[in-house]
Amino acid sequence: MGWTYEEIEREWLAGSRIAVEPPYVVAAFDRCERVLGRGWIDRAHGGNIEGASKVTGSAPTLGVVTMGLILASLDDVADSQQLVDKIRSADQSAIAELRAIHLLRSGEVTRVELEPIIQSVDGTRKCDFRIQRDTEPWVYVEVTAPDTSDAHAHVESLLQSICDKVSSVKKPFALEVFFRREPSDAELEAVLTAALGFCSAEHPIGTVIKEEMPSGMGLLILNQQPSGHVVINDHGEETVPRLGMARSIIGPGEPNRTVSVRMPYADQRAERFLTSEARQLPVDAPGLIMVEMARAPGGFHSWGPVVQRRFQPAMHTRVGGICLFSSGLVPTDQGEASLFQTKLIINQHARIPLPEWNKTTIDAAGEKFELSTRPGRRSAEASV
Repeated sequence: MGWTYEEIEREWLAGSRIAVEPPYVVAAFDRCERVLGRGWIDRAHGGNIEGASKVTGSAPTLGVVTMGLILASLDDVADSQQLVDKIRSADQSAIAELRAIHLLRSGEVTRVELEPIIQSVDGTRKCDFRIQRDTEPWVYVEVTAPDTSDAHAHVESLLQSICDKVSSVKKPFALEVFFRREPSDAELEAVLTAALGFCSAEHPIGTVIKEEMPSGMGLLILNQQPSGHVVINDHGEETVPRLGMARSIIGPGEPNRTVSVRMPYADQRAERFLTSEARQLPVDAPGLIMVEMARAPGGFHSWGPVVQRRFQPAMHTRVGGICLFSSGLVPTDQGEASLFQTKLIINQHARIPLPEWNKTTIDAAGEKFELSTRPGRRSAEASV
């Protein structure tokens, strides 16, 4: 028997709403079970973990629905079983490739071929896929999905350390630790000493107090928000990509307290990925690099200028452009939706430019995301 919407509504949504019509929800569940197997769906529901309760709500439901919808992009693609097998085993590179195919097919009737062979003076190699509209030239596409970088992991470790130590102070407070730059190990110790003393001291109740960190590293801000609330504010400082972490301890038996920490973060991998992926593209056809950014926080802001500087008359001319993309859950009037965030960086020095329909399709997908996350609406809150 196939799935029913009543079953999905009861067992998966559990009162949540998603912006997908019931027939498409059912069709997506059926496709996932047919292509990936019931075990894959059970894992999305938490049902394969002994003793664990099933995960419900819009996020797990949209995880299955979105996968079912994007799998449809392979329905007419030959030799896709190897890619499907990798997706079933949660291979993140394969999932990124499927998302890239779906994104490029979202606005036009196209043909797709997986792993086309490219001839070069060095022999033959394979590209991830190529895509064509009507009789226009084939566009060759390389997809990459960066893992969380060592730099990212290091910053997260610093944030975790600060949250752990400051939240051990058993007094009511709401403290924000706002960094202008990443501290050295010695500077971190000085910051921790200052933060612990700052929130341990006696301050007038309800008074917002700011204090400079040692060596001008940033600000300590006490009681700007009620405990349990975190509001993003750059405090008049330069707006740059930042990583953040917050921890709240709310009774009973404990004083209510919140620690939030924000630190600048620059992902330096853009140039390396451009160089490595460009080698896979042909010199006699349009080439596009697509980068799935879910594990490259801040990359939508920091990678663009780096890539643009590398597009020179005698460098990377086989690359027509780079598409940064990611998918996230955003609220709509009809419920949660999974939408693409996109940023296309065109290479004005490309030997063969990308066809216009590439740009139109990518931009149209990104505009839906931007409309849903414009000021006054919640930002994308989870990747699927």
